Amino acid sequence: MGDFRKLIEDTVPRIEALIPADPAALIGRYTTRRTENHGWAVPMLQQALQQFPSLPAERLLGALELAVAGLDLTAPADMVTGLTTPPNGAFGIMSFEGQSALSSPTRLVLALHRGIGELVVRHVRAAVPDQSGITGDEDAIVVQRGRAHLATAVVVARAVLNAVGTPFAKDPVAAVGFGIAATAEIIPDVPMPAAYTQALLEKRRRDYIGMSWPTKASVSNHQFALAEQPGEAADFGATGLAAPIESGFAVRTGIEEGEVDVSVRTVMQPPEPQDLEPWDEVVEISYTAVHGDAKLGHGSTAPWPGEFRARVCASGRDDDGERYELTIWQAPQADPAVHKATDRVGHALRGEPLPPALPRPDRPYRWIEEELPVAATVTIVTGLDVDDVVGHFDGDSFAIEVDGGVLVVEHNNYQGSNAAVLEHLSRNGKAASHYWNVNRLTRLSFARGGHLLGACEAMGETDFGDDPEVLEALRDIDFTDWRHTDAKGVAAAVRFTGTAIPEADVRAAIQDSVQ
Repeated sequence: MGDFRKLIEDTVPRIEALIPADPAALIGRYTTRRTENHGWAVPMLQQALQQFPSLPAERLLGALELAVAGLDLTAPADMVTGLTTPPNGAFGIMSFEGQSALSSPTRLVLALHRGIGELVVRHVRAAVPDQSGITGDEDAIVVQRGRAHLATAVVVARAVLNAVGTPFAKDPVAAVGFGIAATAEIIPDVPMPAAYTQALLEKRRRDYIGMSWPTKASVSNHQFALAEQPGEAADFGATGLAAPIESGFAVRTGIEEGEVDVSVRTVMQPPEPQDLEPWDEVVEISYTAVHGDAKLGHGSTAPWPGEFRARVCASGRDDDGERYELTIWQAPQADPAVHKATDRVGHALRGEPLPPALPRPDRPYRWIEEELPVAATVTIVTGLDVDDVVGHFDGDSFAIEVDGGVLVVEHNNYQGSNAAVLEHLSRNGKAASHYWNVNRLTRLSFARGGHLLGACEAMGETDFGDDPEVLEALRDIDFTDWRHTDAKGVAAAVRFTGTAIPEADVRAAIQDSVQ
């Protein structure tokens, strides 16, 4: 066996030199484990070859077939004892695979010599090369690794199949197929060379251009962290929102436990000034990365140590629907900075007098956004009954009586935002509607006594005229804050018409209308 191993080691370099770099790198990084076949009795190596990418396999065959045909080496006879004897006479093999220059000869040998696949894999495992001394960058290491493993497997397979001695086994194409399949079977379990971890890190650092990703952060004790490892308790007194901790930073939330939506962006240059309008709090802090690569969800920060700056934006800490945005870049240490400070949580943490609690007239109607998240029109009418109202709507809609009037909900339609419709519906009283669509276009409208009083896009600055009842309906509703715009529009319509919407009844009606 010692002589055979030396024969293999002496022959491998001849095959290694012929293996192209790209398929070698694919093999060097190969981690796909064979999927067990629990239906047809498919041999192990046949499954492994089927799962290996076909184009690289064909390229390897083209590079190696002639050289393998010239390999005149044979394993000792005792290495192939116990194989099933091929059947005498005629026989046939049925396959449902597509045609492949590799798969057919490989499958034929596996069918003729039961146990040959396991035998080859066992001998290839015994000959796995020592690669502990491989060095270089990540690309060089995986190419060397792939070439060494594949060349060893092909040479061992050629020697073993030559020892079997049948014409089908001595086909060089079968040896290449066995070599690829045996490598794919074995290499996912072989540890990477010792130098690989550092080489991979250096490659990631060299190739890193920044990234962005959305995630949900787990909140515990009113905070979540983006850090390499858990650190000491954070002190949020300086900013009221974010603070450095060991190997990262922590963010103070409004909720005590649960999850919050977070978007993270890492950039290579200092970012542009922040648009403050969508946020309640915006701060910047510095922190130190010990190794780099701190993770939050499925993404990670820059994979190198050093000083970094983090801009943290927050909304909803006083209310609900908390949301955060983190922007991170490399920068020297600097003092914390507070760019916007409007929520009560931040004021309390900074030791500042609390601002007055903001009115939230939209809060009772936020459930409508859950029930009708994409596109809809909600119309409220007084002075008419349901039969007088329904004729003005078509398509997917329903109308029900509510306290003080009639409520109409249109799914993905907008008749209730039509000025002529609203004027006619308001002939005996009032009518108001709020429309929104998937592109976030909106329209909030008010009519009374057969006249349209005002209609306007409900996001941003609004101008509904100077009618006192309309102005009262809009009191304390901030449409420059984009959050819960649709709930705000419905709240204004309810106020203007003086009606009440029974949540349970309307939820049930919406569910019935979409079934």
